[in-house]
Amino acid sequence: MSNLRVANRYASALMALTNEQKKPAAIAEDLQTVLTTVDGSRELKNVLASPIISKDKKREILRSVFKKKVGELVAGYIDIMVVKGRESILHDILKQYFVLRDEELGLVRVQVKTSAEFSSKQEKDLQKQLEVMTKKKVEITFSVDKSIKGGFIARVGDTVLDGSVKRQLEILKLKLKEGSFNN
Repeated sequence: MSNLRVANRYASALMALTNEQKKPAAIAEDLQTVLTTVDGSRELKNVLASPIISKDKKREILRSVFKKKVGELVAGYIDIMVVKGRESILHDILKQYFVLRDEELGLVRVQVKTSAEFSSKQEKDLQKQLEVMTKKKVEITFSVDKSIKGGFIARVGDTVLDGSVKRQLEILKLKLKEGSFNN
């Protein structure tokens, strides 16, 4: 069975577990802390992936890293993942958990690269347009990329919306070559 399928099963179980709790948002914050920490530490990723390091040593390391950062439920979940030998895909499980959580909340996360800083009005307008397009609540993360000569590039899941000047010029060039300049 592929890691993605296994991660999806564990993420689904984790989703069910958090929904049974009184404070699922607090648990989601703890899980985000774990995900961010693992994402930001190559050493921790290497520890989780290493077949040489014993399960007991991994549990000890993870407990010390997350001791005061996460609650008992999340700490226990991490412990179980190590015991079951799934620590190497913990990162994938947590990423899939947040995909499932976003689906449940009707939320879409969008990364937008712009050529220059957007004004707050431009950000709000783009958010409204994306919400109409996706029919979901949109959470946008903006970043400036100077290699974009103008416009923006938005990534919605696996879909890329390229509104950059470069892409518009490429489309214009193709239309001119084909002789089909009429919209």
